[in-house]
Amino acid sequence: MAFGKVADQFMTEQRIEHVSDTALLVAASRARESERTDGLIRDPFAARLAGERGVALLNNARTPAWIELGMGLRTHLLDGLLATALADGVDSVLCLGAGLDARPWRLNLPAELRWMEVDFEAMLGYKYGILADVTPRCKLERRSVDLNQADDRRSVIAEAAAGASKPLLITEGLLMYLPGETVHGLAADARDAGFRYWLLDSESPAMRSRAHGDAVDQINSVRQEGHLEGPKVREAIEEHGWKVKERRLYVEHGPRLAMARIMKIIMGEGKPIEAPKDDSSGVWLFQSEK
Repeated sequence: MAFGKVADQFMTEQRIEHVSDTALLVAASRARESERTDGLIRDPFAARLAGERGVALLNNARTPAWIELGMGLRTHLLDGLLATALADGVDSVLCLGAGLDARPWRLNLPAELRWMEVDFEAMLGYKYGILADVTPRCKLERRSVDLNQADDRRSVIAEAAAGASKPLLITEGLLMYLPGETVHGLAADARDAGFRYWLLDSESPAMRSRAHGDAVDQINSVRQEGHLEGPKVREAIEEHGWKVKERRLYVEHGPRLAMARIMKIIMGEGKPIEAPKDDSSGVWLFQSEK
């Protein structure tokens, strides 16, 4: 179903009906996180991007406090690793499954940086319409490509890498929805095209259940057949020669950044956190030496 139809036809629904709904939910979470005095991020565009449906989806979740904190933490940590990559000379960024991410507008990026966003045409049309009055901080482009189609995927990857000395791939909140075959294809195609870095998030089933509560079944329902879980995603990437450069695990950085909030949520629920202490969910920066 097209993004526009989801936004209109299901405005009164409060369930995730399409993968595009997850972008609205994430935007609403970033908006709520940005409003907090102790929030981990400041995204001035998230509220208008989320719209009424995004807010409704978040309000309908039984664990909105976890979702808000989780999205804030993921965004904060990914921003940090992005800064690390940019400091090393990244000159081109390809953001696949860009959704309602506003980094090209909200971050202090180099004006000469090339940034290409890929997603459904309706999704990008909606976002660029909402942000029409805002000037991007870098050289921003957009493309609509079906990543499951190998030729189209390779074409946009090659285009983003052309002329770049250190291109970076970003797949935040994307890989868990794709078939394993497509994840393997992305890993091989980006490596062969000369991408130096790959920035992604990886979430275990236990952490996803903890973070999203009753909404996890709705999220799982819009994942494509043959999808991989977090550890398997990283294994698939490493099979194609990608090596971990840096990582930021939620179980390590969450308590450091927001222990008071975590304890408040746990005490309010009246039950201990379920994710194991050695959970590998987090944000990962991979490097290819090819």
